[in-house]
Amino acid sequence: MGLIKTAKDAARAAKRTAEFKIKRVTENTLSDLLGLPGMVVTEYALEKQAESELLHIFCHHQHEVAQCPNCGEASQEIHEEEAG
Repeated sequence: MGLIKTAKDAARAAKRTAEFKIKRVTENTLSDLLGLPGMVVTEYALEKQAESELLHIFCHHQHEVAQCPNCGEASQEIHEEEAG
């Protein structure tokens, strides 16, 4: 009975995953999943705090020049920072 149930479960899983749009993991996968357009996630760290964990994500710009979302100026350097 266990073997038949396992076979049916595997067949259901195969059918369900066949409907997925499978994508290959690339250097932009984390940026895409996290909604960070134009950024490349380079590193991460987990920090334990009490009973939870914080995820720190380190990124860099995909391009050498970026447009400031506040003033619209193109720049190669950070010229304005917002504390958050």
